[in-house]
Amino acid sequence: MSHSRDPYDRSHDPQTDDVYGQEPWMLDPYADPYAAGQTAPEGYTPEQLYAQEPYVPGPETGQMLAQTGYPPAYEGEYQTGDYQTGSYQTGGYQTGEFQGAFEPQFEAWPTADEMRTAEPEPEPERAKGGRMAAAAAAAAAARPRLRRVRRQRGRRLDNTALVALGLIGAMAVALLLNRPHQWEQPTLAAESSAPKAATVVCPGKPKSGQDQLAVTNATDGSGEVSLSGPGAGKGAQAAAASGKVTAASVKPGSVVVKAGKEVAPGLVAGRSTAKPLAATGCVAPQAEAWFPGVGAGATHNSVLELTNPNSGAATVDISLYDEKGVVAVPEDLRGVAIPGNTTRTFDLLHVIPRKGELSLKTTVVRGQAGVMVRDRAVALETGATKEDYFPGQSTPAETNLLVGYPNNSASRTLTVVNPGDAQVSAELRLLTPKNVLTPEGAPEISVPPNGQAQVDLTKLLGKDNADDAYGVEIVATGPVTTAMRSVDRGDVAITTATETVSKATAVVVPVGPSVDKKRVVIAGPVAKTGSSGTVKIVPMTAKGKALKAKSVEVGPGLGAEIDVPAEAALIQLVPEGVEVNAAVVMSGEGDAVVPFRPLRSEVRTAGVAPGLPLPLKP
Repeated sequence: MSHSRDPYDRSHDPQTDDVYGQEPWMLDPYADPYAAGQTAPEGYTPEQLYAQEPYVPGPETGQMLAQTGYPPAYEGEYQTGDYQTGSYQTGGYQTGEFQGAFEPQFEAWPTADEMRTAEPEPEPERAKGGRMAAAAAAAAAARPRLRRVRRQRGRRLDNTALVALGLIGAMAVALLLNRPHQWEQPTLAAESSAPKAATVVCPGKPKSGQDQLAVTNATDGSGEVSLSGPGAGKGAQAAAASGKVTAASVKPGSVVVKAGKEVAPGLVAGRSTAKPLAATGCVAPQAEAWFPGVGAGATHNSVLELTNPNSGAATVDISLYDEKGVVAVPEDLRGVAIPGNTTRTFDLLHVIPRKGELSLKTTVVRGQAGVMVRDRAVALETGATKEDYFPGQSTPAETNLLVGYPNNSASRTLTVVNPGDAQVSAELRLLTPKNVLTPEGAPEISVPPNGQAQVDLTKLLGKDNADDAYGVEIVATGPVTTAMRSVDRGDVAITTATETVSKATAVVVPVGPSVDKKRVVIAGPVAKTGSSGTVKIVPMTAKGKALKAKSVEVGPGLGAEIDVPAEAALIQLVPEGVEVNAAVVMSGEGDAVVPFRPLRSEVRTAGVAPGLPLPLKP
């Protein structure tokens, strides 16, 4: 029973649950448990008050003064449920957790000593029920000394998580103690080794002419190479000896030449025809190749060859460009699939017939593929067709050197392709044995984004203007690809941007009555800071006999032209302390240009060592 003065009496309120009604564990300071005639004790000691649980409201405000034992009822989040083992099993609470959007601060109940110290003096007279009021007043007097305790917010970590965090911290400390703070990153040099295999692809034979395929080794290796592909029939073997050129009997189709570890370092192969003259070096599979200035018309036509040298399938994407930008690719050239050990040929005149030149790019997206173009010149009056090989450029560059071209040509057309998204300007310079110069009347070349530009160089490279020039340098404001097409009496010769050579290399060239003259054209470093050095030219016959060798000094802006005997079947180029760009120019019953390429004489593997990440220097 509650006292009539109790403003917080809820005994007459309807009880909707067991939380906010008359809980048996709530004590009422105004209730007189001895009103029924029982004998009241003399007084409450602080220990007895401290042992009362769990809540004691204040006499004036009803504010909660102490907490012992269980968590308080929490309005808004607390739901009806049984309290077991320190957690609410129902009503949305999990074992060992108390979650809420807001948790109030509670004041800890003072200790017995604190309460005894602050206990007021006893009054001489007390009214009925005054003992409880006095005890409440003593507690209120001790209130300013209550310690404030803030409940920890959020989920508490269990012992397993604490142990795991401790182990991780101990491991981190151990690693730091075992590793010097200023440990220098070790320098791991790349490992070089001779290649254990090599593959090159030789394009198919033109429509007319006497065909020849030749293989050799430009280093000290000797052994057998295998021939496969459409031009090799059921397969064949050929000997590749150091310094000797072996001619293989093949069919008109493309041929894949594969060598083992005895011949792979320094493998060189080439294909040529006589009457009319056409020649090229066999190329290794390339991920990307550019062919500026191909044709798809009645008088200028080109044939694209895609050869898969492996047994697995390959896929090649093809892109086309003209003066206005990217050209829509026909369906036949979209995602070209090449089955294993086969060649797919596309005649652009039948695939995408049009007037004017195009530029073509191939990208291998799956497997490997050897890519080559055969360029044709067709006479409308007679229908006679002459072809020559068009090797592609692997990478666009801001500076391109087109080294070597026929001395006599009725027309010369330069094509510059811009693969970027911004317009590019290019400057044309001439390569001469003594310097690099900008000729008077040189055209200003502006290439649109993702497009091409063509310039007629027939007059500029004529004997009257540049009788001693042997090449063209294109310096652009962005990466470009270039090629020059020369036509003389219906015969075609293609000059592409050459690759830089710094070590010994070689090319095989045709021999016979259709070749009257051969000359090696060498361009020194394009950079003014490039070094000067010596380049040695060693011509050799097909049987390995060395002919008269010659050496020349080259440097920045300084090149050379060297005539070699017509019976030379193999020409070795040995630079010493200098980087050069070079090609062989042949003339006779037609013209042909074969560029020198770096030999694949070694394979470099990045240095790798086990260990943990090293600390970065500040």
